[in-house]
This record gives sequence, C-alpha cells and structure tokens, in this order.
Amino acid sequence: MPHPSAILRLVGFAVAAGLAMAGIQPLVAATTGAIDVHWAVGLTGPALITAGLVFAAARISDRGDLVQPPWYSAWLLFPGAFLLAGAAAMCIFGALVEFSLIPATLWVLLISGGLLWMAAIVMVRSHSH
Repeated sequence: MPHPSAILRLVGFAVAAGLAMAGIQPLVAATTGAIDVHWAVGLTGPALITAGLVFAAARISDRGDLVQPPWYSAWLLFPGAFLLAGAAAMCIFGALVEFSLIPATLWVLLISGGLLWMAAIVMVRSHSH
C-alpha cells in the first residue's frame, strides 16, 4: 500500500489531468467543424488555465513522503474536486452544443472549484505531520 502522501499526489494529478482532458474536447470538436472555434477557445482556455493552476498548487505544496496528510484529507478535497468535475462536464457539453448557459456555468464552477481545491490542498499540506 502506498503512503498517503503518494496517493494525495496522484489525486492532485488526476484532478488536473481530468480537467485538462475535458477542456481539450471543445477544441477537438471545433477542428471537426461541429462547433465554432471562438466558442471552443472560450471553453478550452479557462479550463486549461485552471488545470494548470490546480496542478501547480499541488506541486508547490508537496513536501514528499517526509510528512503524511491527515486522515480527513479526502473530505476536504471532495467539494473542490466535485465542482471541478462539473466544470469538466461543461466542457464536454460545450463540445456537443453551443448553449448560452454553458460558459457562465463553466466560469462559476472553475472559480469556486479551483478556490475550494487550492484552499483544501493548502489546509491538508499545512496539517500534515
């Protein structure tokens, strides 16, 4: 069984990678002509920037296996990860249809999920022992 700190690093990478992969989908759809390129860039850009920030926050706060996160780490990370998964879903929906509520919903989910995720990462890392 890996150390909890290694699992936490994997979760941090998986959240950022999942958001980045979903964020690319509108751009892929635009290359096939399914949606407008401006629409795709409006969804892909913010998703990739947020994924990069989430990944950078996890990397900056990582102290390796010298310290282990507290037992409640998953409970702190869950709300942010859930909201970022919703943002990823908005990117996938945006790759299928150009519906006017998708960009606004994406922004709300990216901002709230990103802030909750980064705050949780900082809290988990500061309470690690």
